[in-house]
Amino acid sequence: MPLRKIQEEDLELMLSWRNHPSVRASMFSQSIIEPDQHRAWFWRESQKENSLWLLFVDSVKKPTGVVYFTDIDRLARNAFWGFYTAPGSKRGIGTQMGVEALDHFFSEQGLHKLNAEVLENNERSHRFHRKLGFLKEGIFRDQYLGKDGYQSVTRFGLLESEWAEHRKILKDI
Repeated sequence: MPLRKIQEEDLELMLSWRNHPSVRASMFSQSIIEPDQHRAWFWRESQKENSLWLLFVDSVKKPTGVVYFTDIDRLARNAFWGFYTAPGSKRGIGTQMGVEALDHFFSEQGLHKLNAEVLENNERSHRFHRKLGFLKEGIFRDQYLGKDGYQSVTRFGLLESEWAEHRKILKDI
């Protein structure tokens, strides 16, 4: 299976990816994360019932990305997601990871709706979400204050029924 729960032995690799400038630039928290902060974060997240952090491994079992579901509401059957690929990953890994993650979310987790929030300057993530079938649901103007000032945040959403239809377009991935 290309997705598995993140384990303690994955933390060092995961932190090296997360602290890479190309990954940090797209995150809501853009500061360098220290190893002790990362371990404390992992302990807190592993205790939560409403979050799921997964490592994506490619066809040769090489770890190549992280995908996570947070604020999982089992009653309303919705959540938020985020992701990042290892810096320097081969072209197409992000799409493969996204498809696997959405299949997992809707089929394995049995949830109804997945939400995403994307910084306005992250055009790559905007395109990625549209490619996977997400629809733009709104814009939160000047919602995020980063080192370069305020940015708006775009909210995307994808329903289980929409994924079932859109998945047919991405069947070869």
